[in-house]
Amino acid sequence: MKPVDILVAGSANPHVPGYLKGAVNNTSFLNYLAVADHDEKRLEQDREYLKACPQVRFYSDWCEMFDAHPAAEAVIIGSDNKYHLEIFREAVKRKLHIYSMKVVSMDEGECEEMLRLAKDYDKVIQVELELHFSSQFRYAKKLVEQGKLGKIESIFLTNISQSPINYSPDWGDPELSYGKTVPMKPGSKNYRGGGLTDHPHPFDLIRWITGREFKKVFAVSAKNQRDHLRVEDHVAITGELDDGTKVFINPSYSNLEENVAIRRLLWPKSLECNLKITGSEGYYAADYFDKHLYVVGNNYVSPDRLIVDGTGRTKLDANDNMMGCFAACVRGERDEPETTLEDGIAAVRVMNAAYESVYQNKCIELK
Repeated sequence: MKPVDILVAGSANPHVPGYLKGAVNNTSFLNYLAVADHDEKRLEQDREYLKACPQVRFYSDWCEMFDAHPAAEAVIIGSDNKYHLEIFREAVKRKLHIYSMKVVSMDEGECEEMLRLAKDYDKVIQVELELHFSSQFRYAKKLVEQGKLGKIESIFLTNISQSPINYSPDWGDPELSYGKTVPMKPGSKNYRGGGLTDHPHPFDLIRWITGREFKKVFAVSAKNQRDHLRVEDHVAITGELDDGTKVFINPSYSNLEENVAIRRLLWPKSLECNLKITGSEGYYAADYFDKHLYVVGNNYVSPDRLIVDGTGRTKLDANDNMMGCFAACVRGERDEPETTLEDGIAAVRVMNAAYESVYQNKCIELK
């Protein structure tokens, strides 16, 4: 497969550095042409990640980058969420294939505009919902589709993490993450745009695994454990799917992080995505980020702490990963992306219903 010539519009999303670091070791799917970010600190970090790729150019303005690379085939939209629609419009105007970081936008009016722009658009649009490519969750979907668990009665799904606030300060700005400043509750000093905005996976995974839609949600949010964080730390959500299946979702920043300027997945456990499905004929449980634990000494960056050690994961086919899927779609080797714009927007609708439930302190029904 010929690698796709791609641009990167923004590196505010904490996952973008992972793609840039991967560019040094794996050039089979993508050929990075340029990176743009208006934040000088982030752009300098991007230069460091790609120092072994001297052909990559860097810009402080994504429009300038687009103009300078008219032969580019695709773009990664990795800016703060607030600017996703602006870049999306420009990408469509220039007939580029689009790989959008999550979330596409928390503004449902902007989501509708994206859908209008995407209608009859003959280029690939993929949204980063990477847990579709987890062997654990693919197996869960297979079990449900084959009826091995019987009638699904309940689903428990937590996608909890540390907060990116220390190594990605903009993430704590509700204007940049949620798109506007909306209090969690009337009179609250915490605003939308935190843990819930950061974690669309539970809502997407439940739809994908079951093939059902959310019917209603009820959500609550506690006082932040991080006093300096303006966006929410915690949200807990109960709900019901359109076939009566009961769900519980926790997408919170409930794991503590170190006060570091550059992301390190440290003590106690940085990320968890626990799935538990109860059916009339069986039960399935998996944790995508399941890892061994060990203790390190005082010479480590996080001294005398319990540290998470990564473990191997089951390998899928070469194209069964986020960028492999995207590149295969661009090259016509796959009909459509695994994770679509529609999938991303469907998750956003449920997430906004949960925010509204917290604000109104009542159950919200989805139309």
